[in-house]
Amino acid sequence: MVTSSLRRILPLCFVVLLLCSAPCGGHRDLDALLKLKAAMVGPKGSGLEDWNSSSSHCFFSGVLCDRDSRVVSLNVSNIPLFGTIPAAIGLLDKLVNLEITDDNLTGRLPAEMANLTSLKHLNISNNAFSGSFPGEIVLGMTDLEVLDAYNNNFNGTLPIELVSLKNIKHLHLGGNYITGEIPEVYSEIQSLEYLGLNGNLLTGKLPASLSRLKNLREMYVGYYNSYDGGIPPELGSLSSLQVLDMSSCNLVGPIPTTLSLLKHLHSLFLQVNRLSGSIPPQLSALNMLMSLDLSINELTGEIPESFSELKNLTLVNLYKNNLYGPIPRFVGDFPHLEVLQIWENNFTFELPENLGRNGKLKDLDVTGNHLTGLIPRDLCKGGDLKTAILMENHFFGPIPEELGLCNSLVKIRMMKNTLTGTIPAGIFSLPNLIMIELNDNFLSGELPQQISGGNIGILTLSGNHISGKIPPAIGNLKSLQTLSLEMNRFSGELRLLHLHHHRISVLWLLRMRFRSLDLSASK
Repeated sequence: MVTSSLRRILPLCFVVLLLCSAPCGGHRDLDALLKLKAAMVGPKGSGLEDWNSSSSHCFFSGVLCDRDSRVVSLNVSNIPLFGTIPAAIGLLDKLVNLEITDDNLTGRLPAEMANLTSLKHLNISNNAFSGSFPGEIVLGMTDLEVLDAYNNNFNGTLPIELVSLKNIKHLHLGGNYITGEIPEVYSEIQSLEYLGLNGNLLTGKLPASLSRLKNLREMYVGYYNSYDGGIPPELGSLSSLQVLDMSSCNLVGPIPTTLSLLKHLHSLFLQVNRLSGSIPPQLSALNMLMSLDLSINELTGEIPESFSELKNLTLVNLYKNNLYGPIPRFVGDFPHLEVLQIWENNFTFELPENLGRNGKLKDLDVTGNHLTGLIPRDLCKGGDLKTAILMENHFFGPIPEELGLCNSLVKIRMMKNTLTGTIPAGIFSLPNLIMIELNDNFLSGELPQQISGGNIGILTLSGNHISGKIPPAIGNLKSLQTLSLEMNRFSGELRLLHLHHHRISVLWLLRMRFRSLDLSASK
C-alpha cells in the first residue's frame, strides 16, 4: 500500500522539482547580475541602466538566456563602467560566452570564475585588470575555445595551467606586462590556431618546440618582448601558418631559409630587430605572401631576382637596412602592390618606369637612397596614391604633370633632388594635399596665381629658381602652418599677402624686398 502511494507521489514530486529548479536558477542569476552591476559600475562609470529587479534578467542588455532562464551569454562591451568584476560572477555557472571588453574595469580576476566550467568563449580584452593571470580559474573550463585577455595590466609569468585546455583554439595574452619565458609545455596545446603573446616583457629564447603546434594559423610573439638568439629554423614546419609576426623583439642572426616552407603564409612581419645577412631568395616560394615587412634590421645585399614570383604582394617594407643595388623592374609589375617603403638604404639606378601602372599604388617612400633618373609618370594611375615621398635622392627632370591631377594625394615630398622645370599647377589645388615639400631642387618658372588647396599645412619651395610674383592666394590657405620660399628669384611687390589667423610656425620670406607684409594675428 505504501509502495503504491509512493509510486503515485514520486512522479508528481519530479514534476514539482522541474518546475522549481528553473526559476530558482533564474533567481540566482538575477541576483548575480545585480551584484555584477553594483560592482562593475564604479563611481565614475555609467551604463547597464536597464539592469534592475523590476524586469526579467533575460531581457537585460547583453544577456542571453536558455529555455530555463539561465544566463548562457553575457556581452558587456564598450561601456564606461570603471568598476571591478565581483565574486558573484561565479554564480553564473551556465555561462557559455562571457565577453567583457573595453569597459575600463580594474582589479584582479576573482577566483570564483573557476565555477564557470561551461565557458567556451572568454574575452576580457581592453580593460585594466591587474595582478598575475590566475591560471587556476581555467582548470575546469574543459570546453574553452577562446581566451582573450589582450591589453590589460596583467603581470607575473605565463600560466602553465593553460596546457590543460585541450580544446583551446584562440589564446591571446598580448599587451600586458607578463615576464619570464614562453613555457616549453605550450607546445602541448595542440588545438591552438591563434597564439598572441606580443606586447609583453618576455625574455629567453623563442622555444623551437612551438613548431609542434601544427594547427597554428597565426602567431604573434613580438613587440616589447626581448628574446635571446634568433628565429628558430624549426618554425618552418608550421605548415598551417598564415601570419607570422616576430617584430620588435631583439631577434638576431639570419632569416632562416626554412621559412620558405610556410606555403600558406600571407603575412611575414620581422621588422625592428637585428636580423643580418641577405634576404633569402628561397622566400620566393611563399607565393601566397601579401605583406612583407623586414624594415629596421641589418640586412644586406640586393632584392632577390626570384622575388618576381611573389605576385600577391600588396605591402613591401624594407626601409632602414643596408640593402643596395637596383630596384628590380618586376616590383612595378606586382599587380596588387599598394605600399612600397624602401627608404634609408643604398639603392641605386632608377625607379621602375612602370611603378604605379598597376593602378593600386597608395604609399611610396624611397627617401635617402642614391636613386636617379626620371620620376615615373604612372604613380597615380589608379587615383589612389596618398604619399609620394622621393626626397634626398638624385632624381632629375620634371615633376610629372599627372601628379597635378592626383586628387588622392596627401603628401608630396621631393626635396633635395635635382628636379627641373616648372611645378605642375594642379598640385596647388589638390583637395586632400596637406604637405608640399619641393625645396632644394632646380625648379623654375612661376607659381600659379590660382592656389586653392585649402588643406595645405606645409609649403616649402626654398632653394630653387622660381621667379615671378608670389601669388596673393597663398594667404587664403587657412591650414598653412609652415611656409618657406627663400632663396628663389621672386620679384615685384607683395601687397596682398594676408596671413590672418594662421598658426605659422616658420615663415621664411626674408631676403626679398616687400612693400607690404601683414602678419597680424599670427602665432
